[in-house]
Amino acid sequence: MNLPGVWTAFETHAVRHPDRQAIRSDDGIVTYGELRARAADLAARLEDALSPGSLVALDAEDPALGALAFLAAARSRCALLPLNQDSPPRHRAAMLADARPAATLRPAAPGQLDVVLEPDAARYDEVAYVLYTSGSTGSPKGVMVSHQALADRLTGLAAVPGLRAGQSMLAMTALSFDISIAEMLLPLTVGGTVVAAPDGTRLDPEIFAAVVRRHAPDVLQATPSFWRLAVAAGWPGAPGSDLWCGGEEMTAALAAQLRPRGRRLWNVYGPTEATIWASAHLVSSPDDVTLGTALPGSGMCLSGLGPEGEILLYGDGLALGYLNQPELTAERFRPRRTDTGTRLCYHTGDRGRYRADGRIEFLGRDDGQVKLRGHRIELGEIERTLETHESVSEAVVVVSALDNPGRTHLTAYVVVRPRPDAGLDVRSLRLWLAERLPAVMRPARIELVAALPRTTAGKIDRRALVRP
Repeated sequence: MNLPGVWTAFETHAVRHPDRQAIRSDDGIVTYGELRARAADLAARLEDALSPGSLVALDAEDPALGALAFLAAARSRCALLPLNQDSPPRHRAAMLADARPAATLRPAAPGQLDVVLEPDAARYDEVAYVLYTSGSTGSPKGVMVSHQALADRLTGLAAVPGLRAGQSMLAMTALSFDISIAEMLLPLTVGGTVVAAPDGTRLDPEIFAAVVRRHAPDVLQATPSFWRLAVAAGWPGAPGSDLWCGGEEMTAALAAQLRPRGRRLWNVYGPTEATIWASAHLVSSPDDVTLGTALPGSGMCLSGLGPEGEILLYGDGLALGYLNQPELTAERFRPRRTDTGTRLCYHTGDRGRYRADGRIEFLGRDDGQVKLRGHRIELGEIERTLETHESVSEAVVVVSALDNPGRTHLTAYVVVRPRPDAGLDVRSLRLWLAERLPAVMRPARIELVAALPRTTAGKIDRRALVRP
């Protein structure tokens, strides 16, 4: 049986250069030979306990353990589900009930993972990993990515924006956020080094700056929100590093701040359904920020015949669809005519506009989905969760301060159901939400209102709720 491309690419480098640095951190160095042995041992334990196609949950946050888990899962032809360390128990329980993993990997001795078997397992043949994103129906949805799509996407990223043998990439993103997969696996599939950042790096610009000074990674990847945080904290930059910026819209102002701080600045774009990133643009001027061109093996176009339309993605890297949601899969993944013929396309829900040179400029969303600090959030999921509270009759969530990216936040307007007992207060509602939603999905501001504004058609007037 042929093994997935991620494992074979890694093993090729491990056999040829067993003493090369695979993972480097403040705790020391793990060579390719050592990592291969650890991954093979973990894979053997998975194979003894599970059958190929089993789903394995990963309950860890260390990128070094994440890389080990992904390699072992590939070697054993299992699928991996990285769990969000920020998820409250109820939110996590809902995902686990939907996914039904066969086992959970948890940190054990330094650099090792224990395998804990779970009952009532499901099977996921050909799936490399499952990641949950926010869902408009009130429940998160699991995106399934195949071993082949992951291998193809890493091959494309190795070419553009580019990473080659001997180079390194900083790994600091939460493992439940799919761009972390590029940080952990791209270096290991090209013969490079993963620089595993310590806890807190993605939240503290001072820790980030110190890690970059010590290890001088060739590639630094982060969301616009984090880059703004680093710039505001006085980060001087890393002249020897390429900066990848994605997960939210890159503005001209941010591009002007970042370009002098790195060797090259790349604007990268792509939803979880297209496997990490789908396109890249080398930013040569702050006034020229686009989505660029699709990565090798992939395609990107707009729906319709005019200069504007929905952004469609096709080719290498497309996910298999949504876990246990065939109707939603059929709705978002469907054949469309493209410049290369009829192809299966993922309908992103993002709008774009063609420029004169054929590149696509990002215009925003078509629906209630937003990007906040790099995380994809369906406002409907927050609203449906709020409306399950016994004292809430209606709720609307909007994005506030869109004109000021450094202050952009979520605001919830909540209509309280009249009750004979004590009324609902904001503090108790915040505590209630903390048990049900991850921190990034909890509104920064909650306003209790008697009623919501309506349009003449009787619909909620969201525009009236959005304040500068």
